[in-house]
Amino acid sequence: MAYRRAVIKQQWTPEEVEAYCRKFEAKRPAYVREADKRVGNRFSSRGKRPVNSKGNLSKVQYEKFVAKGLNDEHILAKYEDLTQGVLDAKKKRWGIQ
Repeated sequence: MAYRRAVIKQQWTPEEVEAYCRKFEAKRPAYVREADKRVGNRFSSRGKRPVNSKGNLSKVQYEKFVAKGLNDEHILAKYEDLTQGVLDAKKKRWGIQ
C-alpha cells in the first residue's frame, strides 16, 4: 500500500470563502449566472409546487402550516383554488382566529 500523506484540516472564515468565490465569479458563463438569479438554487430547477388538492384544507393541515410559521398568504399560494373568504369561513368553523 502506498504511503498517503496526512490530510491537513483547513478551516476558512466566511470572509475568506466569500473572497474565494468572488475570484471565480467572472469566469462563470453568463447563462449560469442568469440561471442562478432566476432560480436561486442551482441544484433545483423546480420552484415551489402548489398542493394538488381542490382547495380542501383540513384543520390539521392548517395547524401544521401555522406551526411551521406560514401565514394565510402562503397557504393561499399553495392552495390555488382556496380563496381568502373560504379560508376565513373555515377558520371560523374550526374556532381559530
